[in-house]
Amino acid sequence: MESPAPSIRAVLFDFDGTLVDSEYLHHEAWLEAVEPWGVTVGWEEYKRKLVGISDRRACEFFLGLAGMEITPEAVDFGRSRKHMFYRRRSVDELTVDASVSDWILANFERVPMGVVSSSAAPDVIPILERQGVADRMRFVVSGDDVSRLKPDPMSYLLALEKLGLECGIRNPAECLVFEDSETGIRAAQEAGMTIQPLKLPSDLPAFLREWDRRILRSAPRNAERAPSTALA
Repeated sequence: MESPAPSIRAVLFDFDGTLVDSEYLHHEAWLEAVEPWGVTVGWEEYKRKLVGISDRRACEFFLGLAGMEITPEAVDFGRSRKHMFYRRRSVDELTVDASVSDWILANFERVPMGVVSSSAAPDVIPILERQGVADRMRFVVSGDDVSRLKPDPMSYLLALEKLGLECGIRNPAECLVFEDSETGIRAAQEAGMTIQPLKLPSDLPAFLREWDRRILRSAPRNAERAPSTALA
């Protein structure tokens, strides 16, 4: 007889392609960044080959496409240009769906939540702040916080460590992860967490409603205390 599925005691969100529809902007920023190299990649190829991988690996891909030597200097040049173009637009353009924001605001006091992303903190935190949900997260694990990015489970294991220290949650299966990319799904699987894959950020509101009955709201409500956002 199969054991009953565990209740969900914490919710973890991937960022790009899950909380925000940002992949189009990453694509456009890369095209601007590598324009001096005389290469381009269409949207469909970008989705197949570059979604969910680190900026360093993406830059190496573009250098290879251009037939250029992959040196630390070339990679740093490409990445810095991409970050510049992306950050010029991201805070103003990227939004969290209103129903998702409402769900977070309605539940954050009783359900520990966090964001687990491979992106750098400056590509994540300002957008969460602008959307009014940054201080509702117990923590943000960014690519700056780990030495190995998804599909390695390190970022999700770090999230579990934070949940254990602050909330006493140590069973990874009690952590529900919303992820859109194959690399992110693999990382959460290897960490032993419960996963809800998404195809698009627009799927997230419906999945939150679907999972809502299994999410335990057991933490005491305390209007005087806002959850801490661990950014380091």
